[in-house]
Amino acid sequence: MKNCIRLCCVICLLGACFSVAKSTAGEPNIIVIMADDLGYNDVGCYGCKDIPTPNIDQLASDGVRFTSGYVTWHMCGPSRAGFLTGRNQASFGYYKNATLPFDPKQGLPKMETIASLLQKQGYVTGGVGKWHMGTANDQHPNSMGFDDWFGFLSGGLMYYPLDHPSYKGKYNPLKRPARWRDIHHTLPLIHNQTPVKRERYLTHELTDAGIAFMDKNSEKPFFLFMSYNAPHLDLEAPEETIANFPEDKMSKVPGVKPGARSVYGAMVYELDLGVGQLLSKIDDLGIAKNTVVWFLSDNGGMSRTSDNRPLRGSKGRAYEGGLRVPMIVKWPGKTPQGVVLDEMISSLDIGATSIAMAGGDPAQAGLHGKDIQQYMTQQSTKAPHDVLYWHTGRGQTRQGVIREGDFKLLTAKGKAVLYNLKDDLGETTDVAASHPERVRSMLARWDEWNKGNAPDLWGTPDRPYQYAEYEWLKGSQHYKATSE
Repeated sequence: MKNCIRLCCVICLLGACFSVAKSTAGEPNIIVIMADDLGYNDVGCYGCKDIPTPNIDQLASDGVRFTSGYVTWHMCGPSRAGFLTGRNQASFGYYKNATLPFDPKQGLPKMETIASLLQKQGYVTGGVGKWHMGTANDQHPNSMGFDDWFGFLSGGLMYYPLDHPSYKGKYNPLKRPARWRDIHHTLPLIHNQTPVKRERYLTHELTDAGIAFMDKNSEKPFFLFMSYNAPHLDLEAPEETIANFPEDKMSKVPGVKPGARSVYGAMVYELDLGVGQLLSKIDDLGIAKNTVVWFLSDNGGMSRTSDNRPLRGSKGRAYEGGLRVPMIVKWPGKTPQGVVLDEMISSLDIGATSIAMAGGDPAQAGLHGKDIQQYMTQQSTKAPHDVLYWHTGRGQTRQGVIREGDFKLLTAKGKAVLYNLKDDLGETTDVAASHPERVRSMLARWDEWNKGNAPDLWGTPDRPYQYAEYEWLKGSQHYKATSE
């Protein structure tokens, strides 16, 4: 009998060891850190001189930095819709930002997301920060594949509690009728369905939430989407941090006022500190060797704050400065260290690669990105894409972008413009006249791709949507029961 008991104990211990081994040597943990409106040249490893970003730079030194990393649109909402679903958002009609958070027509339709697909592969899924995909019950992150969500459902949020003295009572309470932007930026911070009392600078709150998620779930494969609000407007940062970025020491960026650059620099610095804390927690938990970390921005930086040079344009424009973003990945023991890769990749590839890493089939899941594990680990130097497409208008009209090798064509209002990015990264010289056949073939290729795209998901709202009665809104100035 004693021998049987000993044997059972040994079997149990072996089972426990196997369980732990699976969490540390099986499917990798996947963390995606997404900045909001970060300029291409506002990270040290991409050339920034006035804003120190040592932690993001270290991530690049330890992993791979892409110079041609693209998002799927030049504005927050559609770009995030593409990333979160792993599908080009034009395929389901997501062409513009959701401006009214309580309009049930605006935001993602009910569909699979990267998070829900990873759930099916046995991952625990967490999200922190900005959502911007709608607020209806079936659009809540918990209904879209996230087991745990800490953040806000709108497209932005004030960086301090609404009763902060610097706001001088402007936001608490709001004047009615309120502007759509003020509604967005004053929704409550929530943990799943429960409002959270805000006490500190938003970037600090979000970093701590990400750390808490990892603390809780480090013994099982997890996916964490760290969706920072910074450095999106409003321009707000701790005074002591702003003091480290005096106006006369900031880079002179055309169109950017020194004061705006100063506060923006402080915001990017605070973001970098958060990245450093997340990376330190991964090390402390002993899971670094089996954790993939991505970093990117959701679109290019704003013209009034950011430095996108040498790229032309900014957020809201279809030039490189709106679509090409900082993009980094680290996978210890897999990706080479400090390597710079120049072939074009898409934010859609992050979802496809993640599903493949988790043991799933991106193509069977209907994802539009590619599994780029071979390229990012340099087991293959073959370019993942020979062409990328963007729909940059509203609806199915011919307004978009196609990049084919070194050439990029923009079409809008019946006019096509062609640039050779190899010779002209700043998109200064239209070469369409000297390449008529290429223009025709690229337009035809874009038109063929566009046939699969959908009409607008929503039109112009017919009422202002000032209030809603969601459970997570209770206690906020935006809650109002329909029976009242």
